[in-house]
Order: sequence, then structure tokens, then C-alpha cells
Amino acid sequence: MNDERGTMRQRLVRFWPWLAVGGLVLLFFNKMAFSNLILARGDTFLYFYPYWQAAAEALGDGRLPLWNPSLFMGAPLLANSQVGFFYPLNWPVWLLLPTPYAVSAAIVLHLMIAGWGAYVAGRRALGLGMWAALFTAVLFALGGYLTAQVEHVNQVQGMAWLPWFLVVLGNGRVRDWRDGLKRTLAISALFALQLLAGHTQTTFISGVAVGVWVLANVVGEWRLETGDWRLRNLQSLVSSLLPILFAVLLALLLTAVQLLPTLELTGLS
Repeated sequence: MNDERGTMRQRLVRFWPWLAVGGLVLLFFNKMAFSNLILARGDTFLYFYPYWQAAAEALGDGRLPLWNPSLFMGAPLLANSQVGFFYPLNWPVWLLLPTPYAVSAAIVLHLMIAGWGAYVAGRRALGLGMWAALFTAVLFALGGYLTAQVEHVNQVQGMAWLPWFLVVLGNGRVRDWRDGLKRTLAISALFALQLLAGHTQTTFISGVAVGVWVLANVVGEWRLETGDWRLRNLQSLVSSLLPILFAVLLALLLTAVQLLPTLELTGLS
């Protein structure tokens, strides 16, 4: 009995920060989560609701929404990356909820993802204690920068994955080829999610953050005691940056189904 209580206590200690972050997001956005109120202003009302409605109808009909006949005399829809048709977390809310509530659910879910990522990044990448990491999660998920973009659901979706890059990168060092492979796959998945969410500026911001984080960690570990320090430091820098480069290339391949139509539309617009 004592062993079972001890195990239960350990599980609660392990998971309660995650529950706390989720609970604070729900408390902060309680009207969005628990009422029938919707966001009825700005880009959410005039831009994202119509696009998400058209995309949800196409998904329900089992077709690709290549064209939107309801806009002007017709306009490309799938090629507009801000629709986020291939973003995997959009499909469940499109299929299960009316469009305004799908947007609200997506916002609340991604604020939770952002907070959880910031908590784990604080613990693993920054070495913070539990309370400090929890404070970091609240500041990121419910701070002005992220919540100011609530009207732009694709920006919230993209930025929610930013702290998870730090979770994957850790201290920046690659221990061996297996670690490099895992890091490459994880980072490519994160970049792919951001690109499919449909806000390329967010991907650019994340790429800069990743580069700065890796360089800062590598430079911070440089040692000048031996005569071959230049070669060793160059090797550590290359080994840390190569997985990032391969991850970007893999992410571009994974998201080509969205990027190629978007590039074609960009050239015609």
C-alpha cells in the first residue's frame, strides 16, 4: 500500500505542472473554452472563419480545396498557406466542431502546447527548478507576445512549437550519430508543423532562434587550453549545425505539398 501511494505521489509531482499549465490556460480563456461566445472581430472573423469553413467543407467531402468559387470571381484556396489545410492538428477540430468553435479550440490547445513546451524547455534546456520552469511556461503561453496573436490562429499555432525546439536541442551538443539522427528528425518535424500551419515568418523567427541557441552553446563550451582548439571547436560547430541543416531540407521535402502551390501563387500575385 505504501509503495502504491509513493508511486501515485511521484506521478502527481511529475504531471501536476502540466495540469497546472493547462488549467491556467483554460482559466485565462474561460469564455473561449466554456461559453458559446466566439471571436467576432478582425482577421479571425473576416479572414480565418471563411477560409476554415471552406477547408472544413472540402475535408468533409473528401476533396482538396484547390479553388474557392465564393471569393471574387474565384481564387486559389489550397495554395494560400494560411488556410493550413495540411496542418494535421486542424483536421480533428474541422471535422468535430463548427468553424468558430474550431478556431477557439485550436487557439486554446496551442496555448497549452506552448506552455507545456516552455515548461519542459525550462527544465531540460535551461536547468530551471520546477517552480521557475512553471513560471516560464505561464509567461510564454499567457504573455503579451503570444496572446496578442490570438486573432491570427496560424501564428499561435506556429509559435506554440518554438519552445519545443529548445527541448530537442538541449545544450546544443550532438553526442553521436544516433543523437544527431534523432535531433534531425525531431527538428524537421517541428519546422514542418510550423510551415504547414501557414505562417512562414514564424518559421524564420524559430530558425534564427535555433541558430542563436546552437551557436551560443557551442561558443560557451570552447576551451583554449590546447593548441588544436581551433580545429576542435570547428568540428563541434559543424557537428552541431549539420543536423539543423539536414532538418531544414527534410522539412522542405515534407511540406512540399503545401510549399510548391504557395510558391506558384506567390509568383502570380
